[in-house]
Amino acid sequence: MALMRKAITKVMAARKGARNTESETTALEAVPKPTYRDVLLVRRTEVLEQLGAQYDNVSKPGRVAEDDQATLSHEEFLNVRLNSLDYERLKMIDEALDRVQAGDYGICQRCEDPIPARRLEVLPWAKYCVVCQEKISRRQEAEQEESAFASHTSR
Repeated sequence: MALMRKAITKVMAARKGARNTESETTALEAVPKPTYRDVLLVRRTEVLEQLGAQYDNVSKPGRVAEDDQATLSHEEFLNVRLNSLDYERLKMIDEALDRVQAGDYGICQRCEDPIPARRLEVLPWAKYCVVCQEKISRRQEAEQEESAFASHTSR
């Protein structure tokens, strides 16, 4: 959402500067609105930068006092977890860019209805419309509960 706002802010600034004369109004129309592809590429770059920063944090510790070892281990665990989340987000962004390329971006992969623009502004890599995503999430939660129950009763 912040990226879309950033891109819109740039467009609005260009429009504000172009309002002074009528000839500049045509220049305003030439300023392209940010596309979902542009937003996805910006998000992809940000995720890659975060991954690089997290890698640097994990790889630099050097010698550490024994007292600080637990803290360092915990920070390393958190960085590894954040990396895995960022890799997952990167994968979803790349898949969305593939859908843009294929021409089926913004179409729910389950029901094939259009995904509302508001959802794509908030979550540009969305694969499903809200209704289908809720159904999928409920099914996954039910499967997790069944699995937890099965493992609890098998003790």
